Amino acid sequence: MDSTAERLTQFGLSETEARTYLAVLERGTATVATVSEATDISTGYVYDLVESLAERGFVVVDDHRTPTQIRAVDPESAIESMTEELTDLESDLTERYTDTERDYPGIELVRARQTLYRRLERLIDEAEDEIFMMLPAVVAERLSDPLKRARDRGVFVALLLGDGEETSIVENATEIATIVRSWEPPVETLVTVDDTSAVTSDSSLLRGEHRDGDYSLVLEQSPKTAGAITSQWFNFWAAGDEVASADPPELPAENLPFRHGLFAIVKHAEERDLLVTAHLFPGQGHQTLTGTVVAVNQSLVEPVTADFPVQNTLTLDVDGEEVTIGGAGAFVEDYSAAALSVREQ
Repeated sequence: MDSTAERLTQFGLSETEARTYLAVLERGTATVATVSEATDISTGYVYDLVESLAERGFVVVDDHRTPTQIRAVDPESAIESMTEELTDLESDLTERYTDTERDYPGIELVRARQTLYRRLERLIDEAEDEIFMMLPAVVAERLSDPLKRARDRGVFVALLLGDGEETSIVENATEIATIVRSWEPPVETLVTVDDTSAVTSDSSLLRGEHRDGDYSLVLEQSPKTAGAITSQWFNFWAAGDEVASADPPELPAENLPFRHGLFAIVKHAEERDLLVTAHLFPGQGHQTLTGTVVAVNQSLVEPVTADFPVQNTLTLDVDGEEVTIGGAGAFVEDYSAAALSVREQ
């Protein structure tokens, strides 16, 4: 069986149905006798196979002519019929599916473009706090709908567009992202969501320029790996130029994810004095620390004040003592905070 026939069997056709369909497809129109001779299948059985293929939308049978003529449906329409069957199957399976929360890292190697887009859309739709993305502008356009939904939920989205492409996405940038930067060189794809899931991919796969060896890795429930990829993302982010940033959340703003809180502080500190409560990770001697803002060293939004690309540090005056606070995995600051509440002093 040739490779095309074998692939057709993976979508529900029997081997003989696949051989029959290909025989008709190669001829455009054929008689039962012609198909029988080409496939070495008896004419009586060919009649049954043709009837089955006609029901599934692969061929059209004209039995008003003598001998009976079998005409191939164009491949695009045939594939559409298969897609409809798969969609119906997906709906049936979804009704039976019971979702359980994953409590272990998931690693998936993806080589198909549509599969990767579906994974990215699902991760974006499941995001609760933060999304960091580096990808070509044309790919960001393809993901604009799920990104808009994330922004509507209040998710902080930082988007680095590569390849220096001019697209309409920049004109409406703040609808899909909180901050957008662009970078001239071509980029591969790096995505992290909520510091727990990550995607790294050859961008040619998402562009539809698939080459042998192109692949993507999708990692879920893997905070250490996601954190490492976020650190790598910040190095590229530092090389970009800011093209748009959204308005900050209105004050008072409660329990913003740490980096979203820094963004709000930088934006609001231009016009007013701020009082910030840092909600600390457990095991640091305090649940919260509240103080006035002394300094912000950050690399997210202009003007950048960080001493190195991954630095995002908040300095507060807490009861007359200056303390430094970082986000998850902070290693040079005094404390590590999961969230920040910001209000005007």
